[in-house]
Amino acid sequence: MALRGAAPFCFHRETCMTIQYALTRTEMVRSFLRSLTGSRRFLATVSIYAVSIGILVCVFRTGFSRMPTTQDVVIGLAWMVGFFAFLPVMLFLFGKTSLRTLTISPEGITTQIGSLKGEVPWKKVRVVTSTSEHVLVVGTTGNAFFIPVRAFKGAEDLDRFLAQIAEWCNAVLEERDSGRRLE
Repeated sequence: MALRGAAPFCFHRETCMTIQYALTRTEMVRSFLRSLTGSRRFLATVSIYAVSIGILVCVFRTGFSRMPTTQDVVIGLAWMVGFFAFLPVMLFLFGKTSLRTLTISPEGITTQIGSLKGEVPWKKVRVVTSTSEHVLVVGTTGNAFFIPVRAFKGAEDLDRFLAQIAEWCNAVLEERDSGRRLE
């Protein structure tokens, strides 16, 4: 359901948009897997984490004192593959299924599940993509929001939601780029 300006932390009530939804564990895993195949940027983000883990394992096995052996590399690769396999399991086990309130505003995303609250400014958003079933928003920390399309009253609300996110993320990019030119 879409609620406009309902969040007390929204400073620009006229441009804020608040939605509420809950996901099942199966929806979370399905959305994650579809997002891996549907968004190259999301796949790249997850791959970077997996490769980093594999390299760290390989480096720690060598103790910085010798060249990696074939066995070290194979074990590092196994950790990379294991990371990919473990993510959906971890999401299934630890994903939050309670009712979530999510608000977008010019400042960023604010979310609340029960007493847990979080904020993600637009400069910390790495990926935004949508499918016919969900909207995926991924932060620079790898934390992700899978927002089901059913959270919106209709296609018009969904389009407005995506357009606002694009506008605010692009404004941050423009500000960042203009800041670089001034230096």
